[in-house]
Amino acid sequence: MLSRFSHAARPKEEGEKPFWISYADLMTAMMMLFLVVMTFSLVIITNPGPELEHLKEIQQLCDDIKTAAKGVQGVTVDCINNRIDFGAQAQFGNNDSKLPETAKQALRQFVPIVLNVARKDRGKLLKRVVVEGYASPTGSYLLNLQLSMRRAESVLCSLFETPKINEAPLLDDDKRMIRNLFLVGGYSFNNGQGKTEAEMRRVEFKLDFLGFGEQAPVVLSGTASNFGQCQ
Repeated sequence: MLSRFSHAARPKEEGEKPFWISYADLMTAMMMLFLVVMTFSLVIITNPGPELEHLKEIQQLCDDIKTAAKGVQGVTVDCINNRIDFGAQAQFGNNDSKLPETAKQALRQFVPIVLNVARKDRGKLLKRVVVEGYASPTGSYLLNLQLSMRRAESVLCSLFETPKINEAPLLDDDKRMIRNLFLVGGYSFNNGQGKTEAEMRRVEFKLDFLGFGEQAPVVLSGTASNFGQCQ
């Protein structure tokens, strides 16, 4: 005798659920991810790390020099590349390392501005000021290397010269700061892209700042005032 079994209705399988429910869950998850990313970005912007704060302080220091130098004719302070250009007044003749008198006066007016900013900085950011001399491609590499070095040296020599009647002399403390803070370098005819040969025969200042966590170099101590003379 055969017996009949009644089969209860089976529930629908999970795969039969409407598709839009899963799509809504996906959109909710994406929205939550977006909110997390935005929150993290806001935290970074409103609470910058120490490295970013260090870069902002360097930018502010260069901007201070740029603002203070507005009254010095022909001087351009580039705070993107941290370079200072003296324009046509600091260009040299061919095979010549004698700095024009107008450039000497501009240097003696501008350098105290850098020294005043360096005093306020107290060695926290400004590492050194590199006086870079350049030459045109005319001539050999080694000849231009020596010539560009002499051009850079002529800048420091002009700072220690006896000033003109209408110029304020540098104090011994200023000269000691120059001795400790300024370096000279010759770069032959490099870094002349897009410049005429006359523009290549020039001097520039490069502001060298301390890296994050870098310690300031040890400077000379003492009060010696025998700075000598250039030959």
